[in-house]
Amino acid sequence: MYPQINIKHNIGNTLEIPNQLDVKTSTYISSNTDQGALAIPTDNASDFTVGQILLLLSSIGVENSEIVTSTSHTNVNFVTLATVMAHSRGDVVSEIKYDQIVVSKSATEDGVYVVLATSTFFTTQENTVIYDTTGLKTDYYKVQWKNSLTGLLSDYSDAMSVSSYPTNSVETVITPVLKAMGVSEDDNKITTEFCLSAIDDARKFTAAKLYGIRHPWQQKFEHPIKLLAGTNCVDLPDDIDFSDTDRSVLAARFLVDNIIAPFNLIYVDKKNWNQASTSVAGAATTVEAAIGAVTITFGSVGDFPGSASGVAYIATTDYDEEIEEIAYTAVDLTTNQLTGVTGITRIIPIGTKVWSRPTISQPIYYTVFEDKLFFDRIIPDSMQGKNVYLDYYKKIDKVIDLYQELPEHYREIYKWYLRYAIKYRKDITLESNDPDLKKFESLVQALFDNLYTGQTTTIIN
Repeated sequence: MYPQINIKHNIGNTLEIPNQLDVKTSTYISSNTDQGALAIPTDNASDFTVGQILLLLSSIGVENSEIVTSTSHTNVNFVTLATVMAHSRGDVVSEIKYDQIVVSKSATEDGVYVVLATSTFFTTQENTVIYDTTGLKTDYYKVQWKNSLTGLLSDYSDAMSVSSYPTNSVETVITPVLKAMGVSEDDNKITTEFCLSAIDDARKFTAAKLYGIRHPWQQKFEHPIKLLAGTNCVDLPDDIDFSDTDRSVLAARFLVDNIIAPFNLIYVDKKNWNQASTSVAGAATTVEAAIGAVTITFGSVGDFPGSASGVAYIATTDYDEEIEEIAYTAVDLTTNQLTGVTGITRIIPIGTKVWSRPTISQPIYYTVFEDKLFFDRIIPDSMQGKNVYLDYYKKIDKVIDLYQELPEHYREIYKWYLRYAIKYRKDITLESNDPDLKKFESLVQALFDNLYTGQTTTIIN
């Protein structure tokens, strides 16, 4: 009956309990209902228990999922307490036996268990999370399901304790040092939070010493980024290590007939790019333009030819749109507007790119700056919603969790910095020639002197 419950120890213990509900029967909502509804119309409620019952509206993990009390029902309608969410026709309605989780705690596996928390299922999530801020790695827990209407409780689950740590986790660096230095788990100075921060500092120091070095364990391949037709760039991933040049980019490519092809786009540095960017002349709108608008306003109209009439091309801002060709009769250099505009058939939001003399076709070259990957050509309608696939190096993650895995093979050197940090925490007069700190610095230097740089970019023709 009980799912696999995960208990992690960081700053206290965190219990992640999968939402496994005991469902008696189900039906479907027959018409849309608003937030605050007091009645739920359904296809067939004849199999539901008579009287006051618990209902799950929508499915577990869905954003509008919730548990409500039904006071009575007919064959096609439930009378309920006010709903928190709106619900749609076709959403599932289920009668459930329990709506709460009761967690009890003991210092020993066979000891006396005292209730720690009672929590209603987080039905909009896959798991219900309960925090024990004072929990120790040695504590044990048991779980029960509860019906808040009747007070009915299930049997206890088996006793559970903290889950095992991965072999390359942060915990495997911290715990041996704490044991070797005789630091107790409940030390009010040398806390888990302090140790995590110290390991994070050691990691940052090492990364700074190895600045610019490509670490193979930070590689990420085939990362998809969706394209918008009419644009000439995409945002780089948030976790890319360096976003001002291509230093962290290994390669970029498109799909050909839905098969990943080894034809990488060709990188051009920004200096040379500036000499070959005439195909992407245009500007971004600074004022929203309505359907049928006769003017479009920009920060500058300097890329639109003279004051003569002409045509321009408006980028899409959603995946169900196409590049829109418009005409204009004049360019107003004072107001930075195209005037006498015709052909606007949709609202043009602020920041939309409008192009003059674009080359609209599949890109061949790219460059990187300002947190974006720029193409040498405008993405055509035929590539709307398609992906560009990026191979790149990620930046290091902040150390926040004892279960967090450290992929670098040299993670053992962090122990020396942690030893120093613990001593400094207890005595701030500790000098910088401390042997543990010197040992850490020498190991980082040795690492720097024997680098392995990882992937190099090879373009296959």
